[in-house]
Amino acid sequence: MEDPLNRYYRYPIARWIVRALMRTPVTPNQVTLVQPLFAALAGYLVTFDDPRHLAAGALVFELRSILDCVDGALARAKRMASPAGHAIDALADWLGVTFLYAGIFWHFHLHPPPDGPWSAVLSTNGILLLALLQGALRSFSSDYFKLKYCSIFERGTDETVDVLRRKIQALGPSSSFFAHADVFIGRMGHLAFEHEWFDPERSRSSTGADQVKQLIREETSPLTRLIGALWAISNGDAFLSLVVLTLLTDQLWLGQVFFATGGVVWIVAVIALNGWFLRGASRRGKLAVA
Repeated sequence: MEDPLNRYYRYPIARWIVRALMRTPVTPNQVTLVQPLFAALAGYLVTFDDPRHLAAGALVFELRSILDCVDGALARAKRMASPAGHAIDALADWLGVTFLYAGIFWHFHLHPPPDGPWSAVLSTNGILLLALLQGALRSFSSDYFKLKYCSIFERGTDETVDVLRRKIQALGPSSSFFAHADVFIGRMGHLAFEHEWFDPERSRSSTGADQVKQLIREETSPLTRLIGALWAISNGDAFLSLVVLTLLTDQLWLGQVFFATGGVVWIVAVIALNGWFLRGASRRGKLAVA
């Protein structure tokens, strides 16, 4: 479910950087916290209308994306991984996207795009807002389903509810803002995909034991592999990779129109397919026995 550019390009570079940082006092959280600064610089460069500034913005944001791979790898290498670090990383990712899109919004405020078929229905800001929201939905949903599938296939149980419950139980008076933000995002994911407000005492996963057993049996099936491949090109990192590509090719507006139209249809279809896949696991198991 990993973005191909992460797997084959960013993580290999990240591992090289981690080897260099292992001999320094640099911490994973420090790497995480510098990422929004690069995103803010990229957002500033994107406000200009010439291809050189747009390409420079793309390259600066790409550096942020590489550092986003570095912090997790460094945390594992230095044995410094923690729930707080994960929460800070999640918030830094959201800040990075916010800063980049602030620049994109301002770019089109200063340099309005030409009218098109969409102009009678949506304003420029409407197109940009839809593009941003579908990007958020990509990130939001891919994180949720990644945890669900990885916990089922690796540990034989759906841990989406248990992980959120442990995060909530760990909150206390001294908990950081990042921890509270991480829990809020988790609650929103549960509300969106389990259709209930999360209750630490009563909430349970909608993926039953029979479904889990069938999904484990189907782990290497063509359908499961297709689901994984679809998420690899549909997650939040893949969306940002496409945004960077549109900047490099000076096709920023065309990309935003695509995200606001075809991108919305695409991610809704991927989520619907996953819902069908999970709900149908019990039925497929019964058919296999019959």
